[in-house]
Amino acid sequence: MTDTQNNTNSTNSAAESDIDLMSLLVRLWHARLFLLKCCAAGAVLGLIVGFSIPKRYRATAVIAPETEQKMGSGVSSLASMMGMNLDNNVDAINVNMFPEVVHSTPFIFGLFDLPVETADGELRTTLLDYMLNHQKKAWWSYVIEAPFAALEWGISLVSGKEEEPEGALQMHNLPKKERAVIKYFSNALAVSIDKKTGKTDMSLEMQDPLVVATVMNAVLDHLKAYMSDYRTSKSRQDAENLSVICEERKADYYRTQQQYAAYADANKSVVLQSVQAERERLQQEMQLAYQVYSQVATQLEAARIKEQQAKPVFAIIDPVTVPLRKSAPSKAKLLVGFVFLFGCAGVAWELFGRDALKRLHSSL
Repeated sequence: MTDTQNNTNSTNSAAESDIDLMSLLVRLWHARLFLLKCCAAGAVLGLIVGFSIPKRYRATAVIAPETEQKMGSGVSSLASMMGMNLDNNVDAINVNMFPEVVHSTPFIFGLFDLPVETADGELRTTLLDYMLNHQKKAWWSYVIEAPFAALEWGISLVSGKEEEPEGALQMHNLPKKERAVIKYFSNALAVSIDKKTGKTDMSLEMQDPLVVATVMNAVLDHLKAYMSDYRTSKSRQDAENLSVICEERKADYYRTQQQYAAYADANKSVVLQSVQAERERLQQEMQLAYQVYSQVATQLEAARIKEQQAKPVFAIIDPVTVPLRKSAPSKAKLLVGFVFLFGCAGVAWELFGRDALKRLHSSL
C-alpha cells in the first residue's frame, strides 16, 4: 500500500513539473515578440560597442634564454692556468625574473624616447608623445571622464594648479600622465615562461600595427642589452681594473729593462765581482717584473674572454612581425554576448520580473 502511494506521489510530482515547464514555455512563446525586441536591442548595442572600441594589434615573440651551465674541464683547466675562474654561477637576475624586469619602471622609462611611425606614415614621433597625444578612446570614455575632469578643474582653481617638473623627465619624479603610460605598458606587456624549457613568450597590444612591432623589437633589444650589461658588469669591471694594473706592470717592466740595459752597456768590459752581482740583481728584477706583467696580461685576456662568453643572453626563436589583422575587439563575440545577455534579461523579466512588479504594486 505504501509503495503504491509513493508511486502515485512521484507520478503527480512529475506531472506537475511537466505542467509547470510547459506553462513557462507557453509564456515565453506568447512573449516571443518582446524577446525578439530584447535580442535586437542587444545586437544593436553590441554593434555600437564593437565599432566604438579602438582597434588593437598584437605583436608576439618567442625567445629561448641561455641556461647557466658549467664549462668543460678543458676550458676550466686553461682558466686555472691563467689564474682565473670562468665557471658560471647562478645569476641574481635570471630568466625567471624577465617579467619583473620588463614591467619595472626603469625598463619602461628607457623606451620613452623610442622613435615610432604609424602604419599609414602620417605620424612620426616618440613613443611617449604617441601614447600621450595620439591614442583613440571609446566615446563613453569621454563621458565618464568629463565629471572628473570638471572636478579636477574646480579643485585646481581653489588650491592652485599642480606644478609639473621642468626640464628633462626624471624617472623618480614623473608627472601623472607619464606614470599612467608606465602603468599601461606594465599591464600590456605579457610575459609567459615555461619553467621546464625556459622558453619565454612575450606579447604586446597597441593601436597601430607598425608601432606595436617597433616597440616589441625595442623591448627585446632593451632586454638583451639589460641582461648582457648585468651579466658582464663584474667581468667588465675586472677587465678595467686589470687593464690599469697591466699598464702599471708594463711600465715597471720597461723601467727595469732600461735600467738593466743601461747598466750592462756602461759596464760591458768590467770584470769586477761587484759589477757582476749588480748586473745579476738588475737582471733578476727585470725577469721578475716581466713575470708579473705576463701574469697580469694573461688574467686580463681571460677576463675579456669571460665578458664575451656572457653574450648573448637569449636567442630569438620567433621574431617580431608586423601584425596584419587586429586582435581586438572581436565584433562577433561582442554581438553574440550582448544578444545572449539581453535575451536572458528578457526571459528573466517575462518569467519573474512582471510578477514581482505586479505584487509590488498590489502591496502598495
